[in-house]
Amino acid sequence: MDRLEIDRPLRLRFAPSPARTLHVGAARTALFTWLLARTTGGSFVVRVEDGDEASGDPSAEAAILRDLRWLGLDWDEGPDVGGPYGPYRQWERAAAHREAAERLLRDGAAYERDGALWFRVPPGTTVVHDAVKGDVAFEHDTLADFVVRKSNGVPAYNVCAVADDAAMKIDLVVRGEEHLDNTPRQILLARALGYAPPRYAHCGLIVGADKHKLSARDDATGIDALRRAGFLPEALVEHLALLGWSPADGRETFALAELVGAFSLDRVHGAPSTFDLDRLRAFNARALRALPRERYHALLAERMQQARLLEDPVPEAAHRWIETFLDAYGREVHTLGEALAHVADLRAEAVTIPALELERLRNRHVLFFLDAVSQYVDAQPELRGLALGHDLAVIGDEFGLAKDDALGAVRMALTGAHDGPPLALLFPLLGHDRIMIRIGAVSSHILHGRGLEPIKYGPGGLPFETIQPHPPGSGATGPADPGS
Repeated sequence: MDRLEIDRPLRLRFAPSPARTLHVGAARTALFTWLLARTTGGSFVVRVEDGDEASGDPSAEAAILRDLRWLGLDWDEGPDVGGPYGPYRQWERAAAHREAAERLLRDGAAYERDGALWFRVPPGTTVVHDAVKGDVAFEHDTLADFVVRKSNGVPAYNVCAVADDAAMKIDLVVRGEEHLDNTPRQILLARALGYAPPRYAHCGLIVGADKHKLSARDDATGIDALRRAGFLPEALVEHLALLGWSPADGRETFALAELVGAFSLDRVHGAPSTFDLDRLRAFNARALRALPRERYHALLAERMQQARLLEDPVPEAAHRWIETFLDAYGREVHTLGEALAHVADLRAEAVTIPALELERLRNRHVLFFLDAVSQYVDAQPELRGLALGHDLAVIGDEFGLAKDDALGAVRMALTGAHDGPPLALLFPLLGHDRIMIRIGAVSSHILHGRGLEPIKYGPGGLPFETIQPHPPGSGATGPADPGS
């Protein structure tokens, strides 16, 4: 190989440790490795580096494989599918690892000290012909002798990895820059054992917003945590692909299958890349909007069922409710978790209104208006399709409220916020009972909290006024509520 030969099928491996969940850094390694295997028509091998039988955790291994599948990455050989070079769990290959360590001792490449077996680093220099970083030279006097078999008789990681890469005929190892220091040791071990070492490609570090390396033990950057937070695999794959790689055409949106044709190592750089949660959220919002309506609906229903906010099977009325929710919030949310939070808010009987906003509602005109709105809602057989922009404005005018004040008072009483979906969608989402309960709670607080006496000054001693009435019928209606 010169820079990297890709005119033949390559065998590449992804070797996660079940001691940790699959995190962003390992997931990027898996993605890049998978893409190269698919681009060259080669083989993507999953090998679980669980050290020894005692550390092999079936549930942890299953979680890693589940996360890989969720990202859309399949494998040709692995612990669950087998293959011609198995087994694919490190502890199951322990006999071969012990034999490799013994061979180093027999050939004089290793020696015993303090019960452990140490590799004898010869004088000289090892140059790593890195497919990303170029040639990186390591002087042997900076490496020092290192352990290849621990005092408890267990072969060390480096000799296990070298023996397994050779046995599985791995051509190229893609991994993060943090593993670069291991590479000259693995090359020396491979040569001492009579193996041709694979080529290596070390991608730049992934850092957080603080520019520090992401920790593999940070649960927030685990793939499982991101899935549970409501991110889509499509968005995560896009973001992972752009951590250290850039397409020739500069675009940011592509399906996994499109990446296979676009990805190449010569556009991977060795500089640090920032895992930006805000950017991922933006990618995810775009991916949600691009979903077929049926899939968006199904994903939300599944989330609601997991949160015990929806029955199984889903009643027809609930399907109608979800469709209304998607009309109201579907293009605004960034994640399914955010969507679920809106669902939970809509299903709650109580709503929290900021203290100063409650003070703005504290007068008899607003109180009587909200009571009239309750009566209006109670009289409606169906809350969908109501001309709320007109009807609520007419009711407000009866009590001297301008249209924008009337609609704003209703929204604040129902949601505790100034902004949100059109009232025409909010009303059927809340339903008769919750509208009545929420308006009743606000009215009760106004009456029984501290009465109708308004405050005269707000924060900082500034003059403060409640919603002010105007003479009924004066036409001071203000702008319409969008979509009301």
